[in-house]
Amino acid sequence: MELEGTPVRMLSVTMPVYNEQATIERVVLEHVEVLERLGSVVPEWEIVCVDDGSKDRTPEILRDLEKRVPQLRVIRQENQGIFGAVMRAYQEARGSHFFVTGSDGQWPAGNLELLLGPALSGADLVVGVRSNKREVYTPARWLISRAFNLLPRMLFGVRVEDAGSTKLGVREVFEYPLISRSVFFEAERIILAQRKGRRVEFVPIRFLSRTEGKGMGASWKNLRSSMADLLWCLWKYGFR
Repeated sequence: MELEGTPVRMLSVTMPVYNEQATIERVVLEHVEVLERLGSVVPEWEIVCVDDGSKDRTPEILRDLEKRVPQLRVIRQENQGIFGAVMRAYQEARGSHFFVTGSDGQWPAGNLELLLGPALSGADLVVGVRSNKREVYTPARWLISRAFNLLPRMLFGVRVEDAGSTKLGVREVFEYPLISRSVFFEAERIILAQRKGRRVEFVPIRFLSRTEGKGMGASWKNLRSSMADLLWCLWKYGFR
């Protein structure tokens, strides 16, 4: 893929990691391969993995990878959940731009190139949209996703689609102070970016079925806390 535009000064690839011994090595090395191909538009880069208290062989695998990949930085912490792990990655990242992805093997490294194009053309935040959710989600999970795409448009008057997906954007967008502490926090980020006049684009990406572990994004606990955070955001930012 030929990419043109203003080069990214430094890109931080951020990913939370928890008990991903089956996938983490492959995921990191696939991103290294893609980043090495992008030298003309991404001259400097790093990969920041936050090991959120993994109990399996993930820490051992990451220690080995650190020796093999000089640009890999591993941050270790006690388990803080997805919000704590992701925010720690943003705090530790050094780049002018952040690429946010997962470590579970569901997010092919090639998505970076898909999101990078609009960013090189001036977008402040590019959000990947999983167009094949019907194929990889249960009907209940798909309905929940649809609802959380629709509610922000109705209540805040801005497009928020696939907020929990992979993203690429300028550092400033990832430094916004947020109300949310649930998985709604990335939706709040997209709402704020558009309210502040940032250029936000949505592009289709590839997304794979989970082969290892168990996703927790649609648990009842997460749904309840996300609804509470949505209402807090509505109170602070106002209707539409």
